[in-house]
Amino acid sequence: MKTHFAPFTDLEDIEQAPCGTWLGEASELSGDWSEVDCLLCQKHKEKLIAAAADEERFIVEQMGDMAAFMRAQG
Repeated sequence: MKTHFAPFTDLEDIEQAPCGTWLGEASELSGDWSEVDCLLCQKHKEKLIAAAADEERFIVEQMGDMAAFMRAQG
């Protein structure tokens, strides 16, 4: 099986790789592009990196909003 790109760390319940491929028992995931050999992941590398960056920005923004809320409460 192929190694797919996975930019996140919680891989417990993932059934589908970010490239859209359904994962099997022998599928591997990695956040290290040097280990990724899925051609579909490689083809969409820039898009997958951009999507991961967007998700990270959203999480950081959400954390900042929560921190501001907590400061306002306390």
